[in-house]
Amino acid sequence: MAQLYTKNNLLENAAPHYKYVVDASRSEYTEEALMKLSQFYLSSKNWNKAMPILARLESEANFPQNVVFAQSNLMKANYELNNYNEAVSYAEKVLKNPKIDNKIQADAQVIIARSAIKTNNEDLAKTAYTQVEKVATGETAAEALYYNAYFKNKEGKHEASNVTVQQLAKNYSGYKYYSAKGLVLMAKNFYALKDAFQATYILESVITNFKEFDDVVAEAKAELSKIKKEESKTNSSILPED
Repeated sequence: MAQLYTKNNLLENAAPHYKYVVDASRSEYTEEALMKLSQFYLSSKNWNKAMPILARLESEANFPQNVVFAQSNLMKANYELNNYNEAVSYAEKVLKNPKIDNKIQADAQVIIARSAIKTNNEDLAKTAYTQVEKVATGETAAEALYYNAYFKNKEGKHEASNVTVQQLAKNYSGYKYYSAKGLVLMAKNFYALKDAFQATYILESVITNFKEFDDVVAEAKAELSKIKKEESKTNSSILPED
């Protein structure tokens, strides 16, 4: 019955049947039921219900690909629930498997990098994002390149950081969130290089053109206010923003 529902993409109807198999004594159908039930919970972002099912799948699965599925999704679920140390632990488990494909490898490195950023472990984040750059595509590659520029900025390599931001704008222009964040970073670099005019121009452009990204606009406004206050100390024609 559960398989029939699944074939017709009626996962919600199939879920109770898979749960019945999961809760019953172990049988030849248990592994598939664990897999299908966890997929249902993951598809509905019900992380708390997915995790114990995935944990069972990890320990009980006979097929190696199901172990990888369980570990990679335990990694993601823990990250979504802000359990960053556990997320990193599962990501490291995933990366120990020599047979995983580039997509799963990139996902694991991204989880490590993002978790490190969330926990202010920037050394680990830098190392992880360097690995992400080697294998990622699309938006994840844009994210990794942004952090490449970010860490160069933190290290005082402002010109090199701007070169990386330009690469980001050229190669990943479709990913506007990271384009916008890159421009704020570029403005910070220009100000550090004593070009307040260019920095101000870029920040005003971000505030005008990227209103859909509240966090980026807030950062741009804060940086612009800081620059105007600093510049007003040496130039009476510039009034600091309130």
